[in-house]
Amino acid sequence: MQDNTTHDSGGDGDDRSDVFALLARRRYLAAAAGTTGGLVSLTGCLSGNGDTDTETEPETDEPPDEDDDDEEDGDDERPEGVSEEAFERGPVPEAYRTAVSIGGETRDPNDLQPKANVKFSEYDDALDQPTHQPGRCCANCADYIPDKNGDRFGACAEVEGYVDGGDWCSIYESLPEPSVPEGMSKSDLATAEVPEAYRTATSQGDETRNPDQLSAQADVELKESVEALADGDAEPGQSCGNCAEFVPDQNGDGWGACAAVEGFVATEDWCVIWEHVSEG
Repeated sequence: MQDNTTHDSGGDGDDRSDVFALLARRRYLAAAAGTTGGLVSLTGCLSGNGDTDTETEPETDEPPDEDDDDEEDGDDERPEGVSEEAFERGPVPEAYRTAVSIGGETRDPNDLQPKANVKFSEYDDALDQPTHQPGRCCANCADYIPDKNGDRFGACAEVEGYVDGGDWCSIYESLPEPSVPEGMSKSDLATAEVPEAYRTATSQGDETRNPDQLSAQADVELKESVEALADGDAEPGQSCGNCAEFVPDQNGDGWGACAAVEGFVATEDWCVIWEHVSEG
């Protein structure tokens, strides 16, 4: 038997009307968007009294702006506050302007070549250059001037701008191998007592050499930097010339020493305890 009794909705009928009206409006707007090819996003939610929130912009899955990322990466590859133009062309900090390179070359700021003229590149890119030879990088080039201010970049006695030890260019110049000191044989160099000027000297990373606490050259796999890099033992940009432990030539014979390793050590050498000069 059908119940024809009328029930009091207590106001629910008005709420339902509001809901139906909202749904009808959404269908209308969606249909309108379909005819124009546009996208309508309604994210309003019903509140207790039937009100809706304000529309918001639709979310998208677009990737972040790659140009912004590239710009940030570029900034990370340069010292803080140094523009791209200054990084490529200079001027370099005062400590480098007329500095002496690890091969004894004095930098003349008025007689330098642009990087573009010497096929200047990072080591990995240099591998594609026909004139590049395995293991050669700025860190074992006679013209390189290591980091002097802690920003991890150096300079060059022949090329403009900032230079990283892991870079390379077509005018690369090998460091000369020092002559064996008089009265010694080549086999003596690894274990010989160094001259007095080196025995307790301070390294270029401010490490004091203690002759009673040194590693043997064989234990740290000391070898020439070019060879170590070509063999995959060293990373581009590593040589004794820019190591914190290295004590540069003190008496003009071309040899140096190490604050952590015994024997005679050359600028172009490398070992497994290499530490960047700015980390000393």
